Amino acid sequence: METMQDLLEKVQEFAFHDYSKEEARKVFGWDVTDILVNSSKDDEAHILIIFENRFMLFIKYFLNLDPAETDDTCELTLSLRTDLTSRIKYSINYGNYIHGQGYIRIRVADTKNRMLQMMLEEFYVPAIKNVYKPIIARFKGFYGKDFFGVEADANGSQIYYAPIRSMSEHKEARLGDVFGRLTELELLMKDPRIRQDLAKVDLQLSLLPSMMGSGI
Repeated sequence: METMQDLLEKVQEFAFHDYSKEEARKVFGWDVTDILVNSSKDDEAHILIIFENRFMLFIKYFLNLDPAETDDTCELTLSLRTDLTSRIKYSINYGNYIHGQGYIRIRVADTKNRMLQMMLEEFYVPAIKNVYKPIIARFKGFYGKDFFGVEADANGSQIYYAPIRSMSEHKEARLGDVFGRLTELELLMKDPRIRQDLAKVDLQLSLLPSMMGSGI
């Protein structure tokens, strides 16, 4: 495999196999730690493949589409597992204005408690943005609309590349370049200053026991 297009074709091929570790190893060529399958939705099946090299593939298969009529039957997200944790689940990535200036997109876990959600939006989101603001340009992709991002929760985190489908321009990205950027960003996120700043945000959240006990 040389490009993300090649990886997408492997994902399309994997749809015709049983979702086992052995079949995943045969198709992708990497040893597999675990596979998680969720096909509870009528129109989609979600597959998470965790490889021994710490890379992961999250696949969405669109079950209501006919492969004979369209190539756009699945979506993949390639990511790298890391040891960063966060009390509140968030996903943050690089965004791009039309004129090319990068900005920050962030999503945090939803809660049914409106007061807690307001506290997250007013305190937690700006605090996390401040940590990522000096480094967000490093998460820029290789094309016009692709990007890299970080998703973290209490169990761990992943640095991910923008989802790819058959119509995505960035499917032409070289696989080695994507691997390289993911590894580079992992080293960046291990910077003691960044970890310390993120830890400070987590510490401030720990002073809000009602929020922590709410299951956010």
